[in-house]
Amino acid sequence: MNEKEVIQILKRSTLFSGLEESFFQENARFFHPVTLKRHEGINDGLILRYFHIIAQGACTMRLTDPATGKSIAPCLLRESEGFDLLCTIDGHESWAEYVSLEETLLLRIRNEYLRHWIEAYPQVSANALRQLVKIVQQLEDFSESVVFYDVKTRLAKLILRLALKEKKRLDSNSVDIPLYLTHEVLAEMVGSVRSVVSTSLQALKKEGLILDRRAHIIVQDLEKLKEKLATLLP
Repeated sequence: MNEKEVIQILKRSTLFSGLEESFFQENARFFHPVTLKRHEGINDGLILRYFHIIAQGACTMRLTDPATGKSIAPCLLRESEGFDLLCTIDGHESWAEYVSLEETLLLRIRNEYLRHWIEAYPQVSANALRQLVKIVQQLEDFSESVVFYDVKTRLAKLILRLALKEKKRLDSNSVDIPLYLTHEVLAEMVGSVRSVVSTSLQALKKEGLILDRRAHIIVQDLEKLKEKLATLLP
């Protein structure tokens, strides 16, 4: 990857949007590309040293109970987003591991550089705050769903949220979600187990709301899914 390509990725990123051209010209050389294979993770050993921006692909934030081995994935990060700001800012170890859903291209930067830019550039500081707010909102939504809704409702909410983010649609009311979402990954994302998620997916499929094909979900009827959720949510 050449410097011009790095600059284009940085300009699209949520953390560095709105900065002057001179910033990118001076600092692009500090970023290094890293490729993750599908389901490859980055843990606190690297997170304590580096910040990562997703150039292509997607990652989940995974939290695992060391006693039981049970995992949840309350946050999904897509292209232009990055991780882990909390570790970068406070330097403390994190329970979080970031796991790729598919082959994912990252840009890696040392944490000390980013900490300096957050202090030196008000725009970077403001962008970082917005990204932290977005992560908190995802955590709040995950917590609310686990406490108040059954697995089928949580799964329908997740699928709808992912579908609404996609600009490319099969037609006016059908959406192909371009993520490799196994039943195990979906279970982590809704705070459940694989067997229950599989049963819930089958129920949504029988109602004509989705197609589930080899870790690939297609929403068949977006409006019908919205209506279904309206009956499930209080």
